[in-house]
Amino acid sequence: MAVASASKIITLFSSFIMELNNVESADEIFDALVRIVRKTVSAKWVVITDENKNILKGYPEDLDVDVDKFSELADWALSNRTHSFYPVEDEIVGFLPMVRGDSVLGMIIVGLEEEPKVEEIDSMRVFSFLSATVAENVRLLEEVVNKNRLIEETMNYLHSILDTFPEMVIVVSEEGEIVYMNRRFVEEGEVDGLREKALEIARQVIETKVRRVGEYEANGQFFSIVAEPLKYRNTYQAVTTIMNVTSTKELERLKELDRMKTEFVANISHELRTPLAAIKAYSETILDSLEMLDQDTMKDFMDTIYKQSLHLESLLNELLDFSRLEQKALKLEKQKVNVVEVVKDAIESMREKAESNGVRLEADLPDEEIEAEIDPRRIRQVVVNLIDNGIKFSKKDAEDKYVKVSVEKKDDSVLITVEDNGIGIPKDKLERIFEKFYRVDSSLTYEISGTGLGLTIAKEIVELHGGRIWVESEEGVGSKFFVELPLKGED
Repeated sequence: MAVASASKIITLFSSFIMELNNVESADEIFDALVRIVRKTVSAKWVVITDENKNILKGYPEDLDVDVDKFSELADWALSNRTHSFYPVEDEIVGFLPMVRGDSVLGMIIVGLEEEPKVEEIDSMRVFSFLSATVAENVRLLEEVVNKNRLIEETMNYLHSILDTFPEMVIVVSEEGEIVYMNRRFVEEGEVDGLREKALEIARQVIETKVRRVGEYEANGQFFSIVAEPLKYRNTYQAVTTIMNVTSTKELERLKELDRMKTEFVANISHELRTPLAAIKAYSETILDSLEMLDQDTMKDFMDTIYKQSLHLESLLNELLDFSRLEQKALKLEKQKVNVVEVVKDAIESMREKAESNGVRLEADLPDEEIEAEIDPRRIRQVVVNLIDNGIKFSKKDAEDKYVKVSVEKKDDSVLITVEDNGIGIPKDKLERIFEKFYRVDSSLTYEISGTGLGLTIAKEIVELHGGRIWVESEEGVGSKFFVELPLKGED
């Protein structure tokens, strides 16, 4: 059942309960039925008949519609017990038999200006079924004049139906209090913060008289919350439907992960092929023209092959690191070292690349030593990755491009900051950049080299040290990555 359709039907049930709660006669019951029909669908006119097509109630009171002209269509609907809608002159006329078991208890006939929507048809079908129950109870009421018992039976019956719904349902009063809750909510609604979130949305609906939809997440569970305004006498209430959509969210997450894996495979294939192609091309040229190449040209060719092989080695090492992380097999080799020297070494290793890309690489390092128990090779790897990202994602046409690295000692930790004035990261992507296979902009996949695993690996390395890594960024302005490591390593 779609959430919108389910919400409509639940609102219908709730309207039924509220309308029937205070009726005192058969005539008032039929008035209530007419009002609910008008809430369910935009009807020009409404007629309720008994099984012999005698009119029991009509709307408007001065109704000037010749029901007899629909006699043939009404007979067909009654005999077949089928909900039918037919164009008659300039309107659509709907015939809704009220059937209870093997008995036809009457019919609701409505005049509409246009063809009803699917959810309206569903609601009217449910309504005609409920109306049959009410019609039967009216007969009992007229026979035994026992209104309280009959209304209580009807309400209990409707409550029982609401209790079978897979959704949690509550009705919130104008004062913001829950005046009804179905069994599903009683059994499953005690999730941290869920009741408060549902009440918050319900109060907004009561204030604005407009349907609202919201979501809530707690303890790994996801909930969809739909609140509909419900006018009850001279006040407004909110019928609020809560659905646990955790399985749907998990399916969406798995589909997204599968899509990212596919993109990753395509990307890494491209990344591996590029240096291999260069190595192959230069090697073939050397083999085919060995006697013709002078020493300088040979040196340039060999230098290119060497650099491409280093790039290829870097890609393979990144894949190997990721594989180890996935298998929880990455081991740290900690030792007490000067973090400033580790960072300085990382900066110097990236200086040539920064200059070749027109990026100014700055260092703001303290003169004092900052000793910490870390794996120097792995922390160097983290800093190199952050600097490399700052260079790769710099603004192409900017006159002044920079990446600035600083180190600061805290009370019991050391803070490494890598700042750039590059393209920045959109606000809605900040929480995802450390996810495996995730790339902020897929259009850059082939434009900017790399496996896309660098930040994932960096985060794992930092957390294995007992530290943390986070980012502050503004799109179009730049990014600032922070790595905080404890001075004393964890056992």
